[in-house]
Amino acid sequence: MYLWFGVLKLFPGGSPAQDLVERTVSALTFGIIHGDLARLSAAITEIGIAVVLLSFRAPRLCAVLLIGHVVLVSTPLVLFPGEMWAGPLQASFEAQYILKNLVTVAAAVVIASSHPRVR
Repeated sequence: MYLWFGVLKLFPGGSPAQDLVERTVSALTFGIIHGDLARLSAAITEIGIAVVLLSFRAPRLCAVLLIGHVVLVSTPLVLFPGEMWAGPLQASFEAQYILKNLVTVAAAVVIASSHPRVR
């Protein structure tokens, strides 16, 4: 999933989340990173997480990366509340997608953190 979505973001217009990603990254960096650079930084980050996930080498590092990523990806829920919420507990399609990611990453972190240490 991370690899697929990351690769989609490499191409302008390739991701339906492109506008939201660009605006979120711009808001989080106070406008320093915006537009194509914001999209590409998100793409490279997601592809990097996918590589770590697929390597099966560093489950705890993977858990840390996933937590950091999901925190950043969840910020539109707070940054753009008018777009994310139609009312109390009435999430927009984008907000539902973000909330689904929170649950998925929480499960992945539990699995990764319970992985026995290799010595």
